[in-house]
Amino acid sequence: MSPVSIEGHKDSDSTTAASGMLAGSSLMPLQRVQAGRRKRIPKLEHGLQAVLKREGVHWLRDPETREYNFPEYLESIPRVEDFAFDRLPGFVPSSQDKSLVSLAKKAQCSYAGSTSSLSGILTQIYLLLSEEKYVNTANLSTDFQDAPRFFTPGQRIPVSVILHYQDGVYATDYDAERDGSKEDIILLHLGTLLEKFLTMPKNVFDKFRKAYTSNDHPILKDTHHYSKYGKFLMRSQLDCRDDHLPGTGVFDLKTRAISVIRHDVYNYLNYLDCKIEALTGRHGSFEQEYYDMMRSAFLEYSFQARIGNMEGVMVAYHNTAQIFGFQYVSLRDMDLALFGRPDAGERVFLRCVALMELLYHEIAKCFPRESVKATFEKRAELLRVWVEPLENPTPGEDPPVVEIQLSVTNIMHGKPQRGQYVVYADYPWAVHYRIERSTEDQQTIRRNRERAYKRQMSIAQSQPDPRGLTLDPKNPTLRSEEALEAAVTDVSA
Repeated sequence: MSPVSIEGHKDSDSTTAASGMLAGSSLMPLQRVQAGRRKRIPKLEHGLQAVLKREGVHWLRDPETREYNFPEYLESIPRVEDFAFDRLPGFVPSSQDKSLVSLAKKAQCSYAGSTSSLSGILTQIYLLLSEEKYVNTANLSTDFQDAPRFFTPGQRIPVSVILHYQDGVYATDYDAERDGSKEDIILLHLGTLLEKFLTMPKNVFDKFRKAYTSNDHPILKDTHHYSKYGKFLMRSQLDCRDDHLPGTGVFDLKTRAISVIRHDVYNYLNYLDCKIEALTGRHGSFEQEYYDMMRSAFLEYSFQARIGNMEGVMVAYHNTAQIFGFQYVSLRDMDLALFGRPDAGERVFLRCVALMELLYHEIAKCFPRESVKATFEKRAELLRVWVEPLENPTPGEDPPVVEIQLSVTNIMHGKPQRGQYVVYADYPWAVHYRIERSTEDQQTIRRNRERAYKRQMSIAQSQPDPRGLTLDPKNPTLRSEEALEAAVTDVSA
């Protein structure tokens, strides 16, 4: 590669902490540390294996013949209040996962996290690296030729985590302190319920209903895959497997409520009459939901699948009361939608993981061997990270805050190139990075972070009031997405 001039971001109010070049030759694939026990990974039931064998949507009930393609039993979703969640193992945060921390130490890793705590950080890094490249809608019908192609505001808002320091390892937990969308809402519980509904025979699932009072229900254990990149250990829960699926045969299960409910989740009961009634079209179709996933979910889905060495995701479309159909979406499908080219995602992913590890190196230096809170936000040409100790060293005063800034320059064909191009192109790709610490005063740093906090909270504030008006199913984003877009893009906020 011929020498190039790098003219990245340089601010007189910052000092360079680290800089360098990430080249393709230095980016190794994830290393498997411990694979999940394959026999413990659930399989699909009720003939749903057919969804994996043919591309596209599989109606649960054919709208023309009115014949069921799968058991009628699947059409009606059990009520969340009737399900005994206490009979399931439950989610274990990274900081409470003794196996994760132990494996990290054994693998000589300094940082650890789960897909749920890391995918938001990787998303912020990708937005910086790609300059928020638009998604590719070329494979959708002409109904979507003029539809917005930018990522939804929910994908772009700041993300916060807590790094718990434990005997040499920083274990990452998601920090939901300001995230109203993570409150006790129906979709979180429903996702857990439906995973069991789709992977258990009816007679086994019935033992997890509250009405079943005997104690002979199966004792379930989650299965995890642990992978390593550099000093970073990552945990992924393995939802499902099929021995006839190419590759590892492992895939994620995703349950997807229709758009109008996701944009007004607190009033979901108002939309039980809203259904998916067509394959294509801007409203009331599977295509509409697929388009929405492209902008709001595929990026995190693809990161999670790659961390877990999975082949893709199977999606169940529903309105919280009724399932309409199923679709298997491979990593190649997601790569095409996100980057414009199948198989482009692996090298994008590795660069994002490498930059995340570099950021963690600098975060750990802010308050050595202490647990810290960190908030990440990509804005303009920088990704900023605000770091403060979890325990205030000076009670009665504001805790100190460090602002870290990451800037990147993409190099292709021996010169700087736009992020939208390099993500798609199939040529050697290097990334010049610069990590700096802001030297601005504490008041300015806090003000910057408070603005990020305000944008972070905007996703909850954009939800229609629980007592508010019912949204129009033909334009469900009218209030929620437009309000959030205004808050996220308000530079002066």
